[in-house]
Amino acid sequence: MEPKDIRILLVDDENGFRRPMEFWLKAKGYQVTGVGSGEEGLASIERERPTLVYLDMKMPGMNGIETLRRIRDKDKTLPVIMITAYGTLQDMEEAEKLGVSGFFKKDEDFATAAKLIIFALESSKII
Repeated sequence: MEPKDIRILLVDDENGFRRPMEFWLKAKGYQVTGVGSGEEGLASIERERPTLVYLDMKMPGMNGIETLRRIRDKDKTLPVIMITAYGTLQDMEEAEKLGVSGFFKKDEDFATAAKLIIFALESSKII
């Protein structure tokens, strides 16, 4: 599967992180939609099913764990990678129970994010 065939939904309330990551992924050839809340993420998934979701763990309103729980209520197979700056062990364990595909720390470089995409899709048997 080529990057141009992969639709990524990037859900993060921090524009200062989301926009550069969105730009970087688009420059690598991925189709990327960025939204700023869990509610917007769920609506975007309903409108156009992405191939993979990058989901921030800590957001105001509906946090990443609750958003992941709602995604899993409708779709058990959609690869979701949690983004975290300072996630707790409890949050990470809860995400794992909900079938998260991996974790991306905000202080890692975007090349790591691209590697996680391939890993998550291969693990999900999508590519």
